[in-house]
Amino acid sequence: MNQQPNLAEPLPDQSSRHFTPLLQPDLAGLYRRRAARLRALAEGHDHADYLRWAARVTEAQATLLPEAGACGALAAGAMPDAGHCIALLDRLLEHLGHDVPAPVAPHLAALRGLAAAERLAGAQALAEGRFDAAPAAIAPLLWAALSLQCATAARAAPVPACGSAELPACPMCGTAPVASLILTGEHHGMRYLHCPLCESAWHMVRAKCSNCGSAADLDYLSFETAEATVRAESCGVCRGYLKVVSLERDPHAEAVADDLATLALDDAVAGEGFQRTGFNPFALPG
Repeated sequence: MNQQPNLAEPLPDQSSRHFTPLLQPDLAGLYRRRAARLRALAEGHDHADYLRWAARVTEAQATLLPEAGACGALAAGAMPDAGHCIALLDRLLEHLGHDVPAPVAPHLAALRGLAAAERLAGAQALAEGRFDAAPAAIAPLLWAALSLQCATAARAAPVPACGSAELPACPMCGTAPVASLILTGEHHGMRYLHCPLCESAWHMVRAKCSNCGSAADLDYLSFETAEATVRAESCGVCRGYLKVVSLERDPHAEAVADDLATLALDDAVAGEGFQRTGFNPFALPG
């Protein structure tokens, strides 16, 4: 694993640059890019089948966008509309019900067999961050329906007035990020943390830990070179880490997809005593 101190990489001065505190990418385009990236990363990958399955779930989310609607108000730790969330889950299962991979089939069957109240309890537990209350095998599907609803609600909700505050959790829904993205285009070189629930992204400067805010002891770890697209930013102060995904280095990179395809890096960084400060919707903490 390649490890570099924070001083090895010049960081752009963002103090005098204009930036948008919160971004809300178009969901149809976001799902399309994520699914395409997952399929591309699956080629030759040790976990190709799961990456392709994640792409199918993402494509189903995109298909269901017209049915999601602006259903309910977004609030931290709560579903905007519990009944509609379960209806979206049913529709998601319908879309995924053909050509089911053999390892996934029993889990889909188990989820279909759950009573509505049990599905609702599982989704509510995930919304509250109680990940161990939902079976790991079906949690990503519960999350997919919940996320679709929350992402739609977030785009109909008023943007909070967070000013210049740089928060460790999503200002829209309070969820921990999946990863940091280094953007291109009009936000070139800027870092935005991406929410795995409402799919919003919020700005944070690159010279400090995304969890505790310290700039005293940052390292960047990867299996490749200093120019790797995905690196883990680890903090020696809080002992936390979060991956940084650079669109400057690969314009096709995507936060959820590239994070999921590099879970081996998580194992290596955890082995050095760091704890992840966010999570991936297709690999929820247990």
